[in-house]
Amino acid sequence: MLSRLGANIRDIVIKAGGPDDRQQLARMVRFPRPDSSDNTIRVEAHQSIADRIVEAIEALVNGRDSQVTEHIEVAPEKHRLLIGRGGETRRNLESQFSVSVDIPKQTVTGAARSQIKIAGQPSDVEKAKEHILELVKEQEGETLQVPRRLHHAVSDNGQIFRSLRNNHRVTVDHSGQQLPPKPTAANPRARANGGASMPLITDDPEAAADNHSWDIVENNTSTEEGEIPWVLRGNPENVAKAKAVIEKMMEEASKPSSTGYLILPDPKSYRFVVGPGGTKINEIRKSTGTKVQVPRDQARGEAIEIVGSKEGVEKARDIILEAVKQGGQAGGGARR
Repeated sequence: MLSRLGANIRDIVIKAGGPDDRQQLARMVRFPRPDSSDNTIRVEAHQSIADRIVEAIEALVNGRDSQVTEHIEVAPEKHRLLIGRGGETRRNLESQFSVSVDIPKQTVTGAARSQIKIAGQPSDVEKAKEHILELVKEQEGETLQVPRRLHHAVSDNGQIFRSLRNNHRVTVDHSGQQLPPKPTAANPRARANGGASMPLITDDPEAAADNHSWDIVENNTSTEEGEIPWVLRGNPENVAKAKAVIEKMMEEASKPSSTGYLILPDPKSYRFVVGPGGTKINEIRKSTGTKVQVPRDQARGEAIEIVGSKEGVEKARDIILEAVKQGGQAGGGARR
């Protein structure tokens, strides 16, 4: 107890109105030697200052006497969440709740390695415990089991992970499990080159729309069995929102769907599918309930991908062909 008082004596004296010089402090307040049986603290100062120093010391001693110390279990890999950069988080915890927080060093082994010690007044310790457990809980994550056959359909080539991180500040991992292999995607250009002939380029708008290559395949044909964990980490409220997004996508991915590959005679006509500022492609997506992806490079032989129900995919194809036909007529036809 005396050693703890010694560590805090400078603050006590300054608070009582005394000097902040260490040598003067040592002369004003003298502690018994650590190996001595004496427990008397000697204070030599002006009466008014001495009284306030004694009062401050007694208050500190009484507070120490009523302190409690409790331990909570926190996995060592999560200790960094309580320490923070340069110990900032721990200092904030101690200041906010008027407690001391003792986090085991990395060299500690055994059961003590996971024990966080909190000391202070009972009510303060309880509040600090609740806060710390909540901080740790946010990082424990919630696990959602996704059928392996739907993993890639739901992840949408990683788009879902970026969306959850940017929109909800939620990260996703898979507990170290190996991801299911990506389904072998058919190559629309290879089909066009190997099977059907590539559509011929023509300046006739109607012929340009009619002379196209079209192929449609069924999705969700993966033979993968079992489930893969998606561990969502972040604020509990945001995790709940992210979970709802994923569950909705799982529901959509479970429905029968198809992918259509549409290759037009002249890639330059793809601009009619996109429209000014993407207006046309967004209109097609909304009216057909499909995902429409126009290739960025738009090289000859690159296909427009349309994903959705078979009916929606075919409807989107018809709208695209009509848009190309009308765009070609308005613009004087597609050109080489």
